[in-house]
Amino acid sequence: MQKRRSRTPSPALAISLIALFVALGGTAYASGLIPGSQIKNHSIPAKKLTKSAIKSLHGQRGPIGPQGPKGSTGAKGDTGLQGPGAISILKGGVPDDGTDHLLTTVDGIQADYACLSTAVYLFLFPPSGDTEYLSGDYATNGTLKSVQTSSSTSFPVSGSATVNLDVIAWAGSVGTISRFDLGGYDSGTACNIWGLITPGGS
Repeated sequence: MQKRRSRTPSPALAISLIALFVALGGTAYASGLIPGSQIKNHSIPAKKLTKSAIKSLHGQRGPIGPQGPKGSTGAKGDTGLQGPGAISILKGGVPDDGTDHLLTTVDGIQADYACLSTAVYLFLFPPSGDTEYLSGDYATNGTLKSVQTSSSTSFPVSGSATVNLDVIAWAGSVGTISRFDLGGYDSGTACNIWGLITPGGS
């Protein structure tokens, strides 16, 4: 009996078989992708995910929480004044009594004012037995002048109607520079004093 010889598949048949294999499930292997059924849960690190996949995992932003309690007020200094920071000055209707009045003491420098029937005064005093140093400018009745000086007693500025003092000053024994921006007006019967004093430690 004559044996039948097996024939080598034709190229057309081989291509047909490959196409059938791909159609029946070989796509993932042919393209290098792994089917989802073969991926173990929680086994893919975040760096392997696409940006869109990571974004889809984020939930919606929650509501804003309640505001926290207000912080406590800082402690006052030995003089009873507020702590470091600009000190606001506003005194209206001060009578013309001709007496020195204390505004505040900052880093050893004492700021005073006086109201007379003929003038309004602003003073800066050094500590007792010390020297104060000033740099800036001042104006009396609208006339502006510069100041670069030192004093062991006081530095007064006066005007018959208006006075302004805008300087930095420090006491020699303290060495902390503070800023004084003060103004005054005399109506002939009363004075108004205003300004800001900024301690050097703020």
